[in-house]
Amino acid sequence: MSAKIFWKLFVSALVLAFAVASMLPFSSVPFREYVDRVVTHDREAFDGVLAEMDRRVASYRDESVPADKKSPTAYSALRDIAAGKGNSGKEIDLNKAFFPEIKMVREPNLEKKNNMLLQELLRRSQGKVKLGLDLQGGVSFTLRVNPEAAEAEAKALARAKTDEERAKLKAEAEARAEEKLGQLDRAIEVIGDRVNAFGVSEPVIRPVGNDAIEIQLPGEDTANNPDSINALKKPAKLEFRLVHRYELPPADAKEGELVSLRTNPTSAGSAVATYEVLFDEHQDRETGAVSRTPVYVKKAPEATGSIVSRATPVTDGLSRYVSISFTSAGGKIFGDVTQRIADEDNANAAKDLPYSAKNGRFAIVLDGKLMSAPTINASAGGKKTGIYGGGAQITGNFDKKEAEELANALNNPLEFPLELQDMTNVGATLAKDAQTQSVNAAIIGCACTILFALVFYRIGGLIAVLGIALNVATLFGVQCAFGATVTLPGIAAFVLTVGMAVDSNVLVYERIREEIARGKSMRTAVQLGYNRAFLTILDSQLTTFLVAVVLILLGTGSVKGFGVTLAIGIITTIFSTCVFCRGLQELLVEHGWLKDIFGVKFTKTPSFRFMNKWKLSVAAVCAFVAIGAGTLAIRGNDCLGKDFKGGESVTLRIVQDEKIQEKIGVGELLAAAKKTGIDDVSAVYQQQVGASEKTLAVECALTEDKSQGEFSNIDKIVESIRATYPELFPADAKTLDDVVIGKQAVGATVSAQLIRGTIISLLVALFGIAVYVGLRFETGFGVAALLTTLHDIVIVTFVYLACGGQLSASMIAALLMVAGYSINDTIVVFDRIREELELNPNMKLGDVIDLSINRTLTRTMLTSVTTFLTACALAYFGAGDVAEYGKVFIWGVIIGTFSSIFLAAPIFWWWHKGDREKVKEEEDTYHYEWEAKSAE
Repeated sequence: MSAKIFWKLFVSALVLAFAVASMLPFSSVPFREYVDRVVTHDREAFDGVLAEMDRRVASYRDESVPADKKSPTAYSALRDIAAGKGNSGKEIDLNKAFFPEIKMVREPNLEKKNNMLLQELLRRSQGKVKLGLDLQGGVSFTLRVNPEAAEAEAKALARAKTDEERAKLKAEAEARAEEKLGQLDRAIEVIGDRVNAFGVSEPVIRPVGNDAIEIQLPGEDTANNPDSINALKKPAKLEFRLVHRYELPPADAKEGELVSLRTNPTSAGSAVATYEVLFDEHQDRETGAVSRTPVYVKKAPEATGSIVSRATPVTDGLSRYVSISFTSAGGKIFGDVTQRIADEDNANAAKDLPYSAKNGRFAIVLDGKLMSAPTINASAGGKKTGIYGGGAQITGNFDKKEAEELANALNNPLEFPLELQDMTNVGATLAKDAQTQSVNAAIIGCACTILFALVFYRIGGLIAVLGIALNVATLFGVQCAFGATVTLPGIAAFVLTVGMAVDSNVLVYERIREEIARGKSMRTAVQLGYNRAFLTILDSQLTTFLVAVVLILLGTGSVKGFGVTLAIGIITTIFSTCVFCRGLQELLVEHGWLKDIFGVKFTKTPSFRFMNKWKLSVAAVCAFVAIGAGTLAIRGNDCLGKDFKGGESVTLRIVQDEKIQEKIGVGELLAAAKKTGIDDVSAVYQQQVGASEKTLAVECALTEDKSQGEFSNIDKIVESIRATYPELFPADAKTLDDVVIGKQAVGATVSAQLIRGTIISLLVALFGIAVYVGLRFETGFGVAALLTTLHDIVIVTFVYLACGGQLSASMIAALLMVAGYSINDTIVVFDRIREELELNPNMKLGDVIDLSINRTLTRTMLTSVTTFLTACALAYFGAGDVAEYGKVFIWGVIIGTFSSIFLAAPIFWWWHKGDREKVKEEEDTYHYEWEAKSAE
């Protein structure tokens, strides 16, 4: 084996080992069970701790038990016991007492040390393969905006004595409600950014009513550790204030106490301002002792967090801080304020004043707490000066997680605090039979691709299949390393990636076929095939990679997550094809084990005259546009699914019999709901954290016809479920009201921010593609690539809606994938046109285009057929979003293939008006003589 082949296969083996290691362990272990399993020291004492943990959790919903004697989860129970809230009343060093094998950085503060250990134990208990809400369920919690204000409004309305007073109060309440809705929209955007800051979790975030936000997160992390919710609902109100330099509060001053003081008592004309007592805390890194010094901090801020453009957690040795960068305007504001402090420092330098008076401080206050109060150290020419560098630091007693959460909160600040109302464990949103059905569809789709590759390329197909297996394993492993969440639509995207990944191998094999037809040996044909296909693969993948980068930079939520997955997939595809498959194929050829790679042989290259059909192509596009526009006009709002327009939700009382609940699963409930004819219904069993009783939550799309009642849709569904499965509900429930615990309107899970971000991202990506292709090829190719991709996205959307589909979150992901498929297909054709232009300098432009399409036709059809079969398997055998994903992509393959053959090249031809001279003028890299000037 040659050294080049060895290193290709050796690196591939290392990549596969990394991928497998990133997936382990596959499944999670409940936190209580995990700590019981891994404790290594003082087993007897820890058994007592476990028993106390169980008592605290069991009594969480018991109102007779004091709050400090109960905990909602095993995680919080162990944390509370370690903090001295247990029966012993003593603090416990968990690391030293029970888990000494876990190596930790030195942390003198015991509370922080225990929290760091608990977070590490929780991380280790979680499997690397994180399943989404549809497969595993997770936790749902509701954050409410200022519930006290709503209660105050209701009480004021009840006290009103006249109609005029009531009308006035109602008008004021309506005005506040409008303002609150705007705040709620902004809060949803902020929380979405916070949730997605450290991974791709595929959350559900939506408004509930007009004053609350519901957040659903997959997995058990949040349920185990309710404190993590604080990181989501923290306002992160950042203020920069002045510290009074001439007076200090008395030692017994209370935090938050307000006083009026002259800003400069040494100057008779100084103004009077309100100051607040805050405490400047410092921790001794050796002993952990914390000292607290009271200071007077001006109540009115000099600047707020709006001057911050970016916050970043930084670790410097043993200390951690948050580095903040200012906006251009914010940097000037910060510099001007610090300059005023420096000027006063310089003025007081020669005076007989205390140290604090000569060294003014600038307080950084976060959510009313003094984080740090640094002095001004910048100087020039022997005098202090303002800080105009555009940045600052927030220092404090942070651990790594706290610094990350603070930076995240500062980057996405809330305008107001949110209050946690309830937290519920929810079951999988997709029925077991639907899960099985969709997984089977994915297996069938992969099998179609594998069978197709083996039939057409025999041993070459087997090499391609092995390469695809490495590709998928690596992609999945990297996603696990990033903490991405696996959902069924995500699995569908994986399967379609398998179908599309064959394309790189097909490109190589068709090149090898051409070289063999020219009389080259297998060894030479393999070398030339990979060499000549590499640039085409690189061009096609780089344009798709550009889309991924734009989605990551400009997208939000699931769109950004899709961009990450797409980018990783592109890298793994290039690696698996150009390193692993090439190395394996070269090894087989070198040892004489590979004589022929083709199963099905084509006798000759087709010779269709595609350029003569451009009028039919234009007619077909016009027909598609007309159908789509007509559909939108007729269906109107019906084109929008629950993800876009919101819905209705009801929580129901059910019998607490696990056998009945298992017998009547989600699938049976949805079947009963389907009898009403109302689409887009979901149902899930749920259980409040710390409670033993389960409830049933049902959702559907909003009621369009309000004449029968605001919630008539959900009422019909509940009645249908009750009539079909009366045994599921308590025997004393005679009417609908007897089983309904709560009913409310829920907002769209696809936010306006997500839609706006998707559209902007796609437009920027398309423009970037046009620029890249224009620079890499020439302008005509760039324009054609832009228009063709835009055409595919619009037409696929129109046709899918015309066939009865609805816009949903899964459809957005499918459309993004269609865009990637379309770009890839188009670039392959363009790359061949450019090559044939150079090889055939005397041929007319139209003839060159026809020749290029014909020579790539086998590759185009093979890729299209494999992807089409995969999409058909998902659409026919899958369920729910997986089936819809497949249906969208069926049209994506058909329309993408059509545009690559009948639209992209004609646009390029029209751009140059069929004149090769115009191509030459814009393509400086070609140096051959042109003779033909027309294409007809």
